[in-house]
Amino acid sequence: MPGRINRKLAAVLLVLVIFGSLAAVYTLVLPKKGSLVLIGFDPDRAYLDAMALTGFGPRVPGSQAGQESADYVLEGFKKANLSGVVMEDHELTTFQVNSASLSLIVAQLRNPVRKTYTHLTDFVLYEYSGSTGGGIRLEIVDVGNGTEEAFQGVDASGKAVLSTLQCLPRAAEHGARAVLIQNTRLAAQMGYPPYSGGLYGSDANGDSIPYPDAYPNAVVPTCAVSKTVGEQIRSAINNSRHMPVLGTGTVWIEMNFDTTIGKGVIHNVIGDVKGSGSEDIIYIVAHRDCTYINPGAVDNAAGVATIMEMARQLARHQTRCTIRFIATDAEETGLLGATEYVKSHEALVKEHGILCINFDMNDVNLKRVKVLNIESSDANNSRVLEELSGSMMSSHPHFRDRYTVNITKGGGGADGGPFMKRGTEGCLAMGQWGSSEEYHTQWDTIDYVNQESWAVGGILLGSLALRLAS
Repeated sequence: MPGRINRKLAAVLLVLVIFGSLAAVYTLVLPKKGSLVLIGFDPDRAYLDAMALTGFGPRVPGSQAGQESADYVLEGFKKANLSGVVMEDHELTTFQVNSASLSLIVAQLRNPVRKTYTHLTDFVLYEYSGSTGGGIRLEIVDVGNGTEEAFQGVDASGKAVLSTLQCLPRAAEHGARAVLIQNTRLAAQMGYPPYSGGLYGSDANGDSIPYPDAYPNAVVPTCAVSKTVGEQIRSAINNSRHMPVLGTGTVWIEMNFDTTIGKGVIHNVIGDVKGSGSEDIIYIVAHRDCTYINPGAVDNAAGVATIMEMARQLARHQTRCTIRFIATDAEETGLLGATEYVKSHEALVKEHGILCINFDMNDVNLKRVKVLNIESSDANNSRVLEELSGSMMSSHPHFRDRYTVNITKGGGGADGGPFMKRGTEGCLAMGQWGSSEEYHTQWDTIDYVNQESWAVGGILLGSLALRLAS
């Protein structure tokens, strides 16, 4: 008798363990007829994907880490049982940072004062910054916010300029040989660190192209500096003297930026939940690349990990139209991966694309905010999203107590833009501004992510995709 009781107890415990583990996977089991269908989502499994992606290091387009991360997603799509999994390569102008140094020099009667700044903490290079070709020393002048009006009356020719906003190619047109951009607006809680930004241009059709292709005569050394560094430089400029004998001021910037700009290969990774009955396609997109200064956890390993988990969940369903997953490359350098995809599949996107769902920084840091923003370009999709959100919050009261879903008009931001330009409706999932102040700084690491929040957007937009595809 005791042995039989123990066996029964062991069986009960086993059942509890199984159901306990399933509780960690946010899903709604087969709903009643007429109710909304919510897909499942395992945030811990998605977190493992994000850890793997960040483990490759900065996934710069054209780099070894970029290739390795593309291979990882390719295998992930295959394991998720997507069909037609393929990697599409595109050759275009890419950018690599090899090394960088920056110093402020203030001339005095005897010994000059030198302030050397720390790369990544005090300054970071902009995408497609030119190389200095060795160490150079330039007089620096202040051009305010860098508008055309701000340049009036300032002799920038042959000098470096300090601006509070990105001002290329204008600065180069005024003869500037280098640009420093001071952060005065972002991440006050972090002390306004330097933010790596993107430089890019557009072709005759308005599609994004690499900056050097658009402005070959305006590629100059360009970096972002923290608010503190910018204030130090501006103070030195304001207190500078003119040296009549030399015909120059007394404040210089010494820099040595070693960058490589040349042809490289970017990789878009694609896989389908193949439909059976319609040629229409729903695109689910997240960019895989990041800046050179961090492993890109929130921006955008979170987004890629989200769509990889959605692929595993949606591959279990039979659909009428195809759901196509794309992990794009080179978003940070101008939405180049998404642009190359739509240009390579122009007719397909225009004739059969019905929705592009884009995940970019869809992480919600609950220590700062609680809102996940979802933009939608289509009123009917917005209405369905509202219904699905209500159903999800009822099914997952834990979400209801911790998160707010804000559904607004839009959807064409980031990699969704090239698709919407071809007539495809759009949805964009992104955490509320202020949630992820580490993005584009050296601190965008796996330590700051909240993988539970990825399930909110993953379930909601995955369920919308399933509804439309079915």
